[in-house]
Order: sequence, then structure tokens, then C-alpha cells
Amino acid sequence: ALAGFGISPPYVKNDNLFRGSVYEKIITITRGDPTEDLKAEITIDVPGANDWITINRGKEFILPKGEKKIPIVVTVKIPKDAPYGNYKGGIRIKTSSLEALQKGSVSIALGAYIDVNLNVTKAKIFDFLIRGMKMFDTEEGFTKWIFHFPTKIKAELQLENLGNIKCHPTKVLLDIYDENKINVLKTLEANKMTSVKPFETGGVLITFLTDLKPGSYYVHYKIYKNQEIAPGGEGDLHLSIVPHGTIPGYQGATIFDLPLGEKLIILTPVLIVLGLLGFGIFKLITKITKK
Repeated sequence: ALAGFGISPPYVKNDNLFRGSVYEKIITITRGDPTEDLKAEITIDVPGANDWITINRGKEFILPKGEKKIPIVVTVKIPKDAPYGNYKGGIRIKTSSLEALQKGSVSIALGAYIDVNLNVTKAKIFDFLIRGMKMFDTEEGFTKWIFHFPTKIKAELQLENLGNIKCHPTKVLLDIYDENKINVLKTLEANKMTSVKPFETGGVLITFLTDLKPGSYYVHYKIYKNQEIAPGGEGDLHLSIVPHGTIPGYQGATIFDLPLGEKLIILTPVLIVLGLLGFGIFKLITKITKK
């Protein structure tokens, strides 16, 4: 029942942990012939860091009959006051027959060892890998009252954060071509970007503002890490812009997306009206108080 037992990968290693950061590693337990339930017991032995490490399934759990692969998540939470330095040790997984334990008989116990090597550093590491890029269908800009809101192009970048701080690309540029991919109509720089947490892979939402009209366009994107285009950070995508009000539930540009100068143009009249209203209320209260 215990034949073919193993783990992959057999290590939890990170050289760039920062105080307060969280690191997760998925370890897959494999069984060649899972003909019965097994009891798994976990022992953590990483001097100075035992309390930082948790297993999502707990320290005792069942490896069910019939399941050849059982993933466990090892989470390392670095305290904000953790001493800098290297922490080495291991996590031992011991398995035994649940049926034998219930009958009180002797069973063969096999297991595996996960090597742990953690380094807590004061250096802030900025590094990432690009896992993909996609564009969303977009509506053209619109005018509300006397205010014009531009076309808001939205994209999502799948990014693996290899560093120990939140990160997103240094810069993202789009070269917008006509549908024949001959003429560059616009070159746009990202207006806003979200970030990905340390050691995680996630989506970076990116927005661009433009005055492009409805139509079909080709896009050549360039994603920068510091001053250079990141590996895998260049490619071509298709962009479709449709008339305003076409996409159900679509949310176009708002005042929060606009550059500061344009925000002030919109907000100034509102602030003047509110200021006059506030002044009028103040004068009225003062007059009433004097009476």
C-alpha cells in the first residue's frame, strides 16, 4: 500500500524573504498504488523558524484511498521583527496504514523529507516574469453634460513576482496600428497599474486613455523592467473598440482615471458651487445667531 510514495518538489527554498512577507510553496505527495487510506504526520524542524511555517492540511491528515496526487501548501510567514539571516532545516512526512492503526496491528511506515532553506534579508528585491498579456474589448469615450471622458483601454498582464516586495512593470507602452497593421496611429503609456504581492502569480490590471474611435486595431505592446524591455515583454494583440453603450455592464473612464489637470477642470466649477453654498449657509447661520 505504501509502494511508490514520494514528494515533488522535495524542498522549500527562498533566498529573498523580507520582514513581514508571506511565501507559499505547493508540495505534491504522490502514491503509486493508493489502495487504502494512509495517515500522514508532519514534523517541522527548522531552528529559529518553526513558528513561521504552517501546512494547510494541518500536522495530521488522511491520504485518501484512490488519490495518487495530494497537494499540500507550505506557508512561511516572516515576522516583522524577524532577525536577518539564514534558516535551514526540514519538514518530515511520515505515513502509516490507517487500517492497521485501527486494528492495533503493526504497519510499515514510510515517509519523505522536505528540505527547508530560508533567507531573511533587508534588501528589497524587484524582479518578475511575464506569463501572458490580453486586451479587453473597449467602448469609445463619451461626453456627460459638458465633460468629456476618453476611451479607456483595459488590459491584463499575468505576472509572477519573484521579488520580496509588491511589484508591477516599470512601464507599459502600446503602439496602436490601423487594421492593416501599416500605420502607427497612437503610442500610449499605461495610465494606471495594479500590483502583485511578493512570491505570487497574479493579474496586473492596466488602463490606457486615448481618443481612438470605434474600430478594429492591432496593438504592439512593450513591457519594461526598469529601463529595458522585460524577457517575453513584447508582442502583438488585437483591440476592438465599439460604440459607447454597446457592452452590457461596461465601465468606462471616470474622473478618477483622468490626469490631474483634467480633474481640476471638472472639479473646479463643482468646488466653486460648493464653496458659495457653504459661504451662504455660514452667513445665514451667523445672521440667525445674531438675532
